[in-house]
Amino acid sequence: MFHDWLKLLANLSANNYCTKDFICPECGKKSIDYRYVGDVSTRIGYLPIWCKNCNKGIQISRVEIPQEVKMIEFGDLDSIENTIPNFKHVMD
Repeated sequence: MFHDWLKLLANLSANNYCTKDFICPECGKKSIDYRYVGDVSTRIGYLPIWCKNCNKGIQISRVEIPQEVKMIEFGDLDSIENTIPNFKHVMD
């Protein structure tokens, strides 16, 4: 399943960073969300992507954050906690 999540990530830019038609590899629902978290000046950070229905997903570290997408700053712990759920990380 991990590779299916990577395919979703690969399709983010092709879909203008819109996930409304993305189907969860775990539960089959259209309820995928993501949020870049990183450094505003370097635009380097990490990217969690998860399903709002089954609460499973993956996180990719050390990514370049595109200029056109919303991001949360590393130090904004309240926004991180309120935006990104404590989802179960898919390993295989």
